[in-house]
Amino acid sequence: MLLLIAIIIVISIVYPDSDSLEVKTDDIYKDSINIDREDKYIKFADTSTSRFSVEEISMFTGFKYFEPDINYRVNAKFTVDTTKPNFEMKTSTDRTPTYRTYGYLDFTLNDTAIRLYAYQNMAFIDHPEYGNYLFIPFKDRTNTITTYGSGRYIDIDIPEESIVIIDFNEAYNPYCAYYDRWSCPLVPFENHLDIHIYAGEKKYK
Repeated sequence: MLLLIAIIIVISIVYPDSDSLEVKTDDIYKDSINIDREDKYIKFADTSTSRFSVEEISMFTGFKYFEPDINYRVNAKFTVDTTKPNFEMKTSTDRTPTYRTYGYLDFTLNDTAIRLYAYQNMAFIDHPEYGNYLFIPFKDRTNTITTYGSGRYIDIDIPEESIVIIDFNEAYNPYCAYYDRWSCPLVPFENHLDIHIYAGEKKYK
C-alpha cells in the first residue's frame, strides 16, 4: 500500500493534471499582460517619460482595459504583398503621412474569418528602432461603446515566418483618445471589422 501511494505521488509530480497546467499557463500570460500595463501607467505618470503635459498628468488616473483573455491571442497567416502603391493615410488633422501596405494577416476569431492589413510608415523605413515595425490599425463593433470611437492600434515586428501571433490584449489607443491636440492615423476601411473585440484598451474618458 505504501509503495502504491508513493507511485501515485511521483506520477502526480511528473505528470501533473493537464487542466492545472492550462490554468497556470493562463495565469502566467495574464500576469505578463498586467505587468506591461503597469509599466505603461508608470511611463505616462512620470513627468520625465510621459507624452502628457504636466497639466494632463495632474488629471491622469490611469488607463482602462478589458481583463486579459488568452482567447484573443491568435495565430495568423501572414502574406507579404507590397504591390499596392504608396498612399497618404488620413489622420485626425490635415497631416497625411505616407504608408505602404506591407501585407495582410488571415486568422479566425470567435468563429469568424478575418483579414487585417499591415502597413509600413515610409518616414521610418530606415529608422534603427521603428524601421522594423508594422502598423495594424483596426475598428470593431465595440467602438464608441466600450472602446475609443476611432479605433485602436496593434504593432508587430516584420515577420520572419508565415505564421505570426496577433494579440488583441495588446491593442492600444491612439493619443487622440486622450487629448485632441494629437494627430492620429484613421483606420482604413479595409480594417473595419464586423465583430466585437472585447480585449485590449478601453475608452480613456
